[in-house]
Amino acid sequence: MSEKVNLIDQSTYNDRRNRDTDEGKDAATRITPRSSKFKNKHRKPEQQASLLDFVVKPRPKSQRQIKARKLQRPHLTITRSSYIVNKPKGKTRIDPKKKVTKLKRSVRSYRTLKKVERDIAEQEPEEEIQPEAIPVEQRVQELSLVEIPPTKVSPQGGETHSIHSRRFRSYCDNCTRPRLKELCLNLLKDLDRFQKRAFAKNEIKARAHPRLVLGFREALARLRIDKVKLLILATDCEICPGESGLDETIEGLKFQCQQGKVPYCFPLVRRELSYALQKRAQISCVAILDFDGANAIFADLLIELEDARAEYKRRTAL
Repeated sequence: MSEKVNLIDQSTYNDRRNRDTDEGKDAATRITPRSSKFKNKHRKPEQQASLLDFVVKPRPKSQRQIKARKLQRPHLTITRSSYIVNKPKGKTRIDPKKKVTKLKRSVRSYRTLKKVERDIAEQEPEEEIQPEAIPVEQRVQELSLVEIPPTKVSPQGGETHSIHSRRFRSYCDNCTRPRLKELCLNLLKDLDRFQKRAFAKNEIKARAHPRLVLGFREALARLRIDKVKLLILATDCEICPGESGLDETIEGLKFQCQQGKVPYCFPLVRRELSYALQKRAQISCVAILDFDGANAIFADLLIELEDARAEYKRRTAL
């Protein structure tokens, strides 16, 4: 081919070069960078800044950050307390009626009767007892040198032994030994800790399979279906004779345990039971349904209970 095709004059070359440089400048001014870092630098002077320019958008979290956040959370989360009952469904009254059980009504009626009798006794003047009014047999008995075992008269009309008192009622049939108290406290604390841990994991399963229940009504309901492994009763329950009273309820619980061959004991007073289970109200009865995890303490408690019962029989036989 001829070289004339590749040859151009000087004026054409200058025009072509000037045109390329002008197109490059226009392209540079026309194309703006997409990065948000330099966006404001290339903004036209007539555009004004707004508040949206100062909004910082959060960066989306990666899967690794989300997984690390989950691992930092505690494994167990207690959504609600272990003994709080769920909020009832349906309408709620402004002044709800308090349900009073039959046992509570009998206790209140006996308290009222005692208060009335005490007020009448305080109003009446005390009559001085003359020596002639004392029977001859009683005076001879006081002067006799033979030691007679002391007895007390219970409110029901029967006689009780001298070891019984207000803190150790006549329905108890085992002595409160220090070793028995210690084992009972350890057992209650361990089972309460196990139950709270189960409520923290899964509340529905924990309510279906409780470790222990409180109160005479719950204990009697579990005794009827043979679910109780050990029944713990307080030694200082309030005196309440009569039909469906507190004394009759305790005797019914003891009868149910004897029929089902369920061990029962009287190791602590009401205040000590509530302290062991971290409750404000005094507790009179605790029914243990599952002692798994504290088998050694339970076995030692049964052995110590037999010794305490033998000691009670030996002391009351005098």
